[in-house]
Amino acid sequence: MISPKHILLSTLVFSCVAAGVSAQASALSGLSGVSGFPNTASMYTQFIAEHLQKAEVPGAIVGIWQSGRPGYLQAFGTANSAEKTAMSVRMNMPIGQLSTAFTVRAVLDLAKADKIQLSAPVSRYVSGVPDGEHMTVADLAQMRSGLVDFSKQAAYLDAIQKNPEARLLPDQLLHYSFTHPLLFKPGSRFDYSSTNTILLGLIIEKVTGKPLSRVITEQVLQPNRLNSTTFSTSFADPFLQVRGYARNSTTQNLQPVAWNPSQFWAAGAMTATASDLRDWARINANLTEYNHILAAYPQSPASGQTTTSVEYRWGSFVNHGWVGNASYQAGFESIAIYAPKTKDTIVILLNSEALDKGIPLAASLAQRLSRFISPHAIYQSDGQP
Repeated sequence: MISPKHILLSTLVFSCVAAGVSAQASALSGLSGVSGFPNTASMYTQFIAEHLQKAEVPGAIVGIWQSGRPGYLQAFGTANSAEKTAMSVRMNMPIGQLSTAFTVRAVLDLAKADKIQLSAPVSRYVSGVPDGEHMTVADLAQMRSGLVDFSKQAAYLDAIQKNPEARLLPDQLLHYSFTHPLLFKPGSRFDYSSTNTILLGLIIEKVTGKPLSRVITEQVLQPNRLNSTTFSTSFADPFLQVRGYARNSTTQNLQPVAWNPSQFWAAGAMTATASDLRDWARINANLTEYNHILAAYPQSPASGQTTTSVEYRWGSFVNHGWVGNASYQAGFESIAIYAPKTKDTIVILLNSEALDKGIPLAASLAQRLSRFISPHAIYQSDGQP
C-alpha cells in the first residue's frame, strides 16, 4: 500500500522537471533516501532549482536538516553575476529581519542579569518616544508598542532610494516613525514594527555603554560559537561576498542593489552563513533559561495574519510548530525556522527578492519543503508580515 507521504513525494518529483541543474547545484553525496526514494538530495535539488529558475533568482543557499538523517546543504547559481562568482555554502549573506531575534536575545540576557527591567517604561531608557511613559520594554520585544514601522514609510523609502549609500543613525530611523501617531494603545495588541527593534538596540547601548554590534558579538554570537555571523557596521563589509539584485521598476530587469546596514541597524544589519543559521534556529527556539523572567508575559497572537496558529514570541514567530523568522528586503530574502518537536530545520538564503503567487519565494519554498519533511506541522508562508 502506498502511503500518503509516498504520494506527496512522488507528486513533487514528477511535477518538478528542472530545466538543467548546474554543477554548483549538484546533490550532496551520502544523503540517504526517504520513503523509498534512493536520492532525496537530488529530489530537493531538482525541486529548488526549478523554482529558482522560474523566479529568475541569481543565487541561493538552501539547508534542510532532519533529526537522525544526513543534512542537505546546497548552493545554487551565482553570488555576483558581474564577476561570475559561483554561490558557495560558506558565504555570508544579509539576513534582514532575522537580525531582530539576536537583538531581543541580547535584551533577555541583560534582563536576566537585572540590567534591564522588562516591565519598565521605555522612557526610563530612551527619551522622546511617543507615549513612552506607558510603553514597556516588553511591549517593544513583543511587538505590542503601537509604534509605526519606520521601514514602511514613504519618506524613509524615498530617502534610501535617492541615496542608497547614506549612513543613517538610529535617531534618524526613529524620526520616520515618530512623525506619525501610534496605531493603538501600547500593550493592547500585536503589530510588527522594526521601530521597536531600533529602540531595543538603543536601550542595550544605554545600559551597557557599548555599541550594539559589540554587545551582540560578545553576548550572543561568541558564547554560541556563531563565528560566521556578523553585525555589519560598514557599507563595505569584508565578510559580504554576495551581491543582491532587485528588479528595475520600469524594465523589470534584475540590477544590483546597494546593501547598507545602517539603514536597518538593530532590525536588519546582520549577515550569516546557512550553517550558522542552522545552529541559531535551534538556539533561538529555546527560551528555557529565561522562563523565570518571562512567566508573566504570554505569547502574542499575531493578529491580522491570514492564517491561524501563529504567535509572536520574543523576537520570533511561532508558526504551526516552527519557530523563527523570514525576511524580504531589496536584493535579499532569508528564512531560518526550527521545529522543536521534530528537531527539523530549514534555512533558505536568496540574493534577490521574488514572489511566488504573492508570497516571498523563500517563505513559499519553506512551506513546500516543510510539507514533505514534516507533514503534520506545515509552516504557513502567509503567517508573517
